[in-house]
This record gives sequence, C-alpha cells and structure tokens, in this order.
Amino acid sequence: MKYLLILICTLFSFTVSAQDTEAICMPTEVAKQIAEDLITGDSAKAMLALTEEELSITKDKLSFKDSIILISKMKEINLNDQLRNEKKKTEAYTALYEDSKKQYATLAKEYKKYKVKKKFTDVILGTGIITLVVILINK
Repeated sequence: MKYLLILICTLFSFTVSAQDTEAICMPTEVAKQIAEDLITGDSAKAMLALTEEELSITKDKLSFKDSIILISKMKEINLNDQLRNEKKKTEAYTALYEDSKKQYATLAKEYKKYKVKKKFTDVILGTGIITLVVILINK
C-alpha cells in the first residue's frame, strides 16, 4: 500500500513538475501523516494475523482440555460403577456367608442327632446280639 502511494506521488510529481517545476506535490506534514497511517495500518494487519493465529491455538488448547475433561469424567463414571459392583459383590458374599453359617448349624444339629441315633442303635443291636448269643449258649 505504501509503495502504491509513493508510486502515485512520483507519477503525480512528474506530471506536476512537467507543468510547473516549482509546485510541491503535497505538504510535508501530510506526507508524514500518510506514512504514519500506512505503517499503523500495516502493523494492525500484522497484529490481526497474529491474533487470529493465537486464537486458533487457544481453540486447539481448549478442545484438548475438553477432551481431557471428558476422559476424566468417563473414568470417574467407570470407577463409580466398579465401586458399586464391588459393594454388591461384598453384600452378596456376606449374605452367602451368613446363609452358609445357618446351613452349617442346621447340618451340625442333624449330624449330632444322627450320631446319637447311631450310638443308640449300635448299643441296642450290640445288646441284642449279646443277649441272643447268651441265650444260644445257655440253651
């Protein structure tokens, strides 16, 4: 843009100088102001490009952080599910243990009854056999 203005000024000065050699293209203050405006405009364009690039990088960082947050939330949900399943498993094992204790107590009682019956039966059979043997011997 700056070069275009200088080119226009140069062409304008040639045409003006050809007509009037003592005439000045533009005042010095105006030329300085135009040059400052051009420099400001060029730097503003550069700053715009830099800001757009920075914005793009920031968006990439934000999407990366969002993905990390999403992964962390999924891990949290998964760990909560595992914890819930472990609690259920512990409760089930506790219930199974209590049930097996009750069944063991019941079986222990039945076994004691069976042992008493067996001893009683063995004693009666033993006395019966001894009685029969004594009767057969005495006869």
